[in-house]
Amino acid sequence: MILVNTGRALAWAGYLRGMAVCFLSSVRLRRFTGWVLGLLMAGGAMAQDQVYYLNGNALNTGEDCYQLTTNSGFQVGSVWYADQVDLSQSLDLQFVLNLGDSDQGADGICFVLQTVGVDALGDAGGGLGFLGEDFLPSFAIEFDTYQNGNYGDPFGDHIAMVSNGNVDHTAGTAIAGPVQADAFSADIEDGEDHQGRVTWDPVEQVVRVYFDCELRLEGFIDLVDDIFQGQNQVFFGFTAGTGGSVNVQTVCLEENILGSAEQSFVCPGAELQLNVPSPDGTAVWSPGVYLDDSLSASPVVTPPEGLSAPLIYVAEYVDQCGADVTDTIQLNVAVMTAEVLGVTNLTCDNPSLSLTAESNFPGPLDYTWTAVTGSISGNSGLAEVDEAGSYEVLVSFQEGLCEAAAAFAISLDTATYSGDFPESVYLTCDDPTVVLEGTSLSSPDAVISWTTTFGEILGAGPSVTALVEGQYIATITNPTNGCAASYTVEVADASEVPDLFAGSVEPLTCLNPGQPVEGASIAPYAPFGGNGLTPSVSWTNTFDGTPNGVSPSSGSLGPIINAAGTYQLVVEWLETGCADSATVTVVEGQDFGVDISSITFPNILTADNNGKNDSWYPFLEDLPDVEALAVLTNYALRVYNRWGQVVYTNAGDGFASGVPIRWYGNGGNGEPLAAGNYWYVVDFTSTCGDSQSGSATGQLAIVRPGN
Repeated sequence: MILVNTGRALAWAGYLRGMAVCFLSSVRLRRFTGWVLGLLMAGGAMAQDQVYYLNGNALNTGEDCYQLTTNSGFQVGSVWYADQVDLSQSLDLQFVLNLGDSDQGADGICFVLQTVGVDALGDAGGGLGFLGEDFLPSFAIEFDTYQNGNYGDPFGDHIAMVSNGNVDHTAGTAIAGPVQADAFSADIEDGEDHQGRVTWDPVEQVVRVYFDCELRLEGFIDLVDDIFQGQNQVFFGFTAGTGGSVNVQTVCLEENILGSAEQSFVCPGAELQLNVPSPDGTAVWSPGVYLDDSLSASPVVTPPEGLSAPLIYVAEYVDQCGADVTDTIQLNVAVMTAEVLGVTNLTCDNPSLSLTAESNFPGPLDYTWTAVTGSISGNSGLAEVDEAGSYEVLVSFQEGLCEAAAAFAISLDTATYSGDFPESVYLTCDDPTVVLEGTSLSSPDAVISWTTTFGEILGAGPSVTALVEGQYIATITNPTNGCAASYTVEVADASEVPDLFAGSVEPLTCLNPGQPVEGASIAPYAPFGGNGLTPSVSWTNTFDGTPNGVSPSSGSLGPIINAAGTYQLVVEWLETGCADSATVTVVEGQDFGVDISSITFPNILTADNNGKNDSWYPFLEDLPDVEALAVLTNYALRVYNRWGQVVYTNAGDGFASGVPIRWYGNGGNGEPLAAGNYWYVVDFTSTCGDSQSGSATGQLAIVRPGN
């Protein structure tokens, strides 16, 4: 804040400031009294001239008098003082009313306080120029000359206090009264002038109404808070109306109706007019120091510099009712100062500033806002700035009698913070959620927040958890100015399980007890691009969850299955942990579990190539469709001649084992054995199904052609 004293002498009389009502065509009247004009021509102190606004049918008839309605039907008029009065200080307003000369006339006059403005105008007839929505908020004292039963009016002319544009005495807006206007007569439409007086005591919060010097009505109400919602500056004036019945209705105001406030301000060396509402324009002031005329009701005071205490003046005069009155005025003499509140940097949080100019002098004040550089929009003591620059405000008191200026500068602060954020992250089966946070922040003061489009966030603050795929936006805010930078992180779903097929396996047989898996496959999946994810392959037997019966149990899509059952193929993406499984069922063929208890060996071999008994081998008597040799895994054959000598064997030394074969009657050297009788011994084993073993011996005849 910058306080500047321009050094120019200015002053404020603390004069009463007005109220207003009514709207229609408006006429501005500026009145200079002969005394004022005389001062101007003599080059002396300039007195504050009184300015009024007229609306509707109101007319200026001269000598400070205003005709509000003529003797015509349904007229309405209002007159308002241009400035406002201060309800935080006492008021004492005296005036003269003439309500016409027809006792059957209508409708009356209202004294009004309001904040609407100097164009306010209400309804005619029983509305008295006050009725209507224009008067929100407002306070009125009605001098009512017509009985309107619908408004709760009594018989006889009366006084009442009402509010907010409503003249109904039975409504909640009624404040006090009605009471008979004249203490001694029910008729005040007698063509005579009547003395009116309204006083306001802000300490006791009471409004008093006098008619012809008699106190007629008191209304206890907090005008500032209960009527005007905390606003103490209001307009004052008068309204009137006629209806089907009429009267000429006028109000005359004292030349010096606005007396000086109890507390007034002035600059050293300024010429300030004081005022008390003396009807004859005279008063006795004490002390008489610094006054140009201590016997005038409106003297000019010129206080010098260097006063250490306020000036206290006492004015004695006779009011319009002949009563002796003593008013005391305290004149505070000070150098006027100005300051601007709300000056700070323009930021992203505050792209515009609301400024308030203040002074050590009370209002009314005039304000002139100027942009040396930049742009500013001012309205009275308030201003809006949305550009950096250099500015100043000039505060003026009483039309430039006192002035003070304050210069100030507005800067722009839009600095942002930055950080590192990944462009994309992935949701996987190993990590079904992902933590989002920034790194390498440009300032430890940076504030990070997250929002999402079509996503879902768990938590708040600089580190949050993304629950689903979507677009996530990190906003880095500079807390000192609210400026922010944003970063977008794409959260993608990489949790797709492998698309796989477990293939098929041919039935297991005794000849092929181990069969390979054929046709197993895994569809490629490349959420991260490149060649795709790496599969981990494993097989288990679903019966016991072990790899029994399959080899190899991992790393191959085509292992060998050597036992019937259901086998599960599990494939897991190594990069994401996502896995799925499929099964393949392996069965045994018809010859896999064969009962060889009916194994039978022939007793003859005919080596004549006729297709019958040309070779010698066992058969299964009970299973003629099954080849016996096909189900034997061990077949140790020995053939002996009549002398007990081994002439053939396939079992090697010790005759422990041999391969199942068909024997064609040849000897160990491959030469055909001679026709005759031989003895055989066979040890055999089958592992198709349950393991089965046995031995067979018998006589065998070899028959050859020609024998």
